[in-house]
Amino acid sequence: MTSSDLLFPLHPWAGQLVVVGVSGGADSVALLRALVQVGARPVAVHLDHALRPESGQDAHWVVELAGELKVPCVTQRVNVAAVAARRGWNLEDAARRVRYDFLGRAARDHGAHAILTAHTRRDQAETVLMQLLRGESVLRGIAPERGRVRRPWLGVSREEVEVFLRSQGQEWREDPTNADPALTRAWLRAEVLPALRARYPAVEEALARVAGYARQDEEVLDTLARALRSHTPLEGQPLALLRRHVAGALEAAGLTFHASQVEALAGALQTGQTTHLTLPGARDVTVTGGQLHLTVPGGAAPDFAWPADWTLRTRRSGDRIVRPGGTRKLSDVLGELKVPRAARDEVPLLVSPRGVEWVGLTPPLWAAGAREAAGQAPDPLDGAMEEALALAREAALYGEVPVGAVVLGPDGVVGRGRNTSRADGDMTRHAELTALREAARTLGTAYLGRCTLVVTLEPCPMCLGAALEARVGRVVYGARNPKAGALGGVSDLLAHHWGHTPAVIGGVRAREASRLLRETFGQWRREKAEPG
Repeated sequence: MTSSDLLFPLHPWAGQLVVVGVSGGADSVALLRALVQVGARPVAVHLDHALRPESGQDAHWVVELAGELKVPCVTQRVNVAAVAARRGWNLEDAARRVRYDFLGRAARDHGAHAILTAHTRRDQAETVLMQLLRGESVLRGIAPERGRVRRPWLGVSREEVEVFLRSQGQEWREDPTNADPALTRAWLRAEVLPALRARYPAVEEALARVAGYARQDEEVLDTLARALRSHTPLEGQPLALLRRHVAGALEAAGLTFHASQVEALAGALQTGQTTHLTLPGARDVTVTGGQLHLTVPGGAAPDFAWPADWTLRTRRSGDRIVRPGGTRKLSDVLGELKVPRAARDEVPLLVSPRGVEWVGLTPPLWAAGAREAAGQAPDPLDGAMEEALALAREAALYGEVPVGAVVLGPDGVVGRGRNTSRADGDMTRHAELTALREAARTLGTAYLGRCTLVVTLEPCPMCLGAALEARVGRVVYGARNPKAGALGGVSDLLAHHWGHTPAVIGGVRAREASRLLRETFGQWRREKAEPG
């Protein structure tokens, strides 16, 4: 690689104000000089980690170099060892965190377009080896870009950097900790990589190539993992996606975790088992019923006045609740709602002489008729599903597959439909399509963005497509559709980009919808089996 090859990756920053981390070592000194040569406007930023008695001399040296090059320089001294002890981080991790925080603040203060660091191919190879030894799931190495940070020299060797510096007559500082084998990276650099290079001369290039391939694969898998939505069944999904799904959820919640914990949670999601784990920081997480729970889905006391004969308490053995499909054990209902077993005794209840009337989940669960008794407005979604179930029962009476649908507008139901495929001799006469057509006529518009499609069975691709074309704001369904479901029953079509993505709520009164389907198909089978 010639000097011009080394400068070429820096041309995008010509004329731009950029922050560059300068430790005083060969790589960062070369990057600073090269940026000046391509016409960038660098701000040299040096962090004194206060880990060595002579570290202040490095800071002074960087300030002098910046003065020679006529570039601004910002320095700061931080006792990284104290930060590591206070936060419970290892020394290398603490140094990295403090360093990037300082670089970020410097970039904000100066209005810099980017933060450049001088990581080279040797750094990349060392990082891949460290990830391999730690057993990390992806050997992605150092990312070329992350936020505003750019690392333009990941393909440059250390030897090429030193040749460039000598051609400029430029000296640099050597950090003695880089030769301390007590530090993992220094040990890899001084002992492991030379041994590997003796057998495999191109080991750095090979490890850098592994990192590149891993990042490409990771981009694809990350995209697929992000397509797993709240309504997507997780049981049976590939572990590679579930690991990323779990890690993403934990990171979004600001939780710290270990790779083995991610693996355990992902495995429980795939198999449908229940797993409870305590993450670092004493944060409890649970997988149960195919869902990851980071917080207890309940615990909120009622915020309304309740009848005098209702009592506020927590769960007791034998508690029962009247649901639209009949009286059921509260424990069974909480299990179906995926409430972690360890949390069920903490959920507040309102109980009357007839049983449990209200359950303090998010959203709250009401017994049949309890809203009215407490003076609360009826749940429009529950009422819409009740009407859809009535339409499904009507379809069954006429020998049709028992599916009913309604479209709920801002002021009530604006469209209704039930399956009429057999009667019309048309297999496209599905309940959802009829309800959507009626809603469009009622509202005088084909676009139903403020409406909710409520259907007893998970929509098929045809019906979901119609809902997407109508820009329906929300789709609510009851039972899963394992033969033709387009929201995860067979395939989740919303994992793809359609220009419009409605909110989805599944499993609403699924027990009743499933029972109606089973009873109807059972009756048909019995009738078919009866002699002439």
